[in-house]
Amino acid sequence: MMLLRAILTMAMLIGCQRPSVLPFQPGNGLPQSHGGPVTDHVSLVDNLRADGYSVSPVQDLQQPFLHARGTLLRISGDDLSVPADVQSYNYDDRDLGTNGVAAAQADAAQIQPDGQPKTASVAWSGSPHFFYKERVIVIYLGTDAQLLSELAHLLGPQFAGQ
Repeated sequence: MMLLRAILTMAMLIGCQRPSVLPFQPGNGLPQSHGGPVTDHVSLVDNLRADGYSVSPVQDLQQPFLHARGTLLRISGDDLSVPADVQSYNYDDRDLGTNGVAAAQADAAQIQPDGQPKTASVAWSGSPHFFYKERVIVIYLGTDAQLLSELAHLLGPQFAGQ
């Protein structure tokens, strides 16, 4: 009887313990940075931060002429005189249900040299600058020379805009 009581007590104590917290495991489906050049939204943010900028997501975005959903990023620090907003559109295969690189390339091809989509007319709130690299399209509506230089450094020369 004492042995049975001891076993039941141990079982209750073990059952009432807090579950152990497992360490973060890669591959859980969340975007992760692994360093290296810019290839998508996550690596863009990582590279901006590595270059000394503060980057904060502000809100989700959607442009009717782009297939991917985007994120408005507020970028500050380094040599920027004032914080700047940049739109980053991530072309992930899983989100789009298709080849993200091909979708980004097709969307970039629909932007005319002046920054206007072929399928619509947009009244931009500032000077549009379009950048594209692999799985990310970036739109910057502004004129900060330092930020334009940084975006060109990370993404290559702008492909459309002013």
